[in-house]
Amino acid sequence: MSANNATCTHPVRDLITVALCAALAALTAVIIVMGFKGSALDACKAGGGVFLAVMTVGLVVLQHLKRHAC
Repeated sequence: MSANNATCTHPVRDLITVALCAALAALTAVIIVMGFKGSALDACKAGGGVFLAVMTVGLVVLQHLKRHAC
């Protein structure tokens, strides 16, 4: 065991967390669109757009945190 290894990175855990947050946001967007009587296609477009947006922002934040970690 090495005492020098003070930081522990879990890149898979971080990616799964971002993906789950994106999926939750996408499902929320689908529910909102369907609640306003939107069509199924509109709901799918909203869910997909929100999923891509949240994944993109989440991955950029992870990259920023990894780059500037002490």
